[in-house]
Amino acid sequence: MQKLAIGLIAVAGLATVAAARPDPNLSLSFSLDGNDAGAWLSDIVVTPGTTVFVRVRMSVPDSAYGISGARYNIISTNAGGWDAGGNDAIDLSAGKGSATDGRIAGFDFGGQTQQVYEAADSLRIDAKGDNNNSPNAGISTSQNTPGALGSNFNTAKVATVYMFKVLLSGNAAERDITFAIRDGGANGSPDEITSFKQYDTSSSSAGTSITGETGDMGNIHVAIPAPGAFALLGLGGLAAARRRR
Repeated sequence: MQKLAIGLIAVAGLATVAAARPDPNLSLSFSLDGNDAGAWLSDIVVTPGTTVFVRVRMSVPDSAYGISGARYNIISTNAGGWDAGGNDAIDLSAGKGSATDGRIAGFDFGGQTQQVYEAADSLRIDAKGDNNNSPNAGISTSQNTPGALGSNFNTAKVATVYMFKVLLSGNAAERDITFAIRDGGANGSPDEITSFKQYDTSSSSAGTSITGETGDMGNIHVAIPAPGAFALLGLGGLAAARRRR
């Protein structure tokens, strides 16, 4: 557990080091407080019973006028990680307060609710009613057209579009929960990003499809600290960082 203690001391510096963002991309990152402007990590170490915020950031090329939207699933990939011997839960209200819609306000154009589908040791966050995991369904995080929104249009090329909370059980077992947005490549197969679009100009009336988009993977490591380590853990147990996007 020495590594855990070292990570706890070093995290403040690591969390502020940002790697170059890939374009186009949907990334996953983790936080203890859900403050979108705060420190977000691509991997996080916590103790049992912690609440972890998870966000999805969408990136489009700088040549775009702004984000149109994307459709995708979020899954846990490693058998034995999710809900192993405990009672883990997902809370979708972190995005904008809705218990059935984790989309961030402004990227929730079009009516949709999402659902958490749980199986043995795994989960999938998807559109409500997509019991068979159809490739034509998925979480739809979309922004209305520049013309419809006017001065309210978000021209950011990187923006948080989705957020939820992971409520970890108090089960005292060391484990990993790996979340993924699969892209058919390095982040898992099959490709579950079924739509990815940008607005080209301020007069665009529809989004333009982008190819070559990537997803992401991120890990929550639930650790059991050695005696005395709780003094370092403070309010939740933030420990190690790989990168922030």
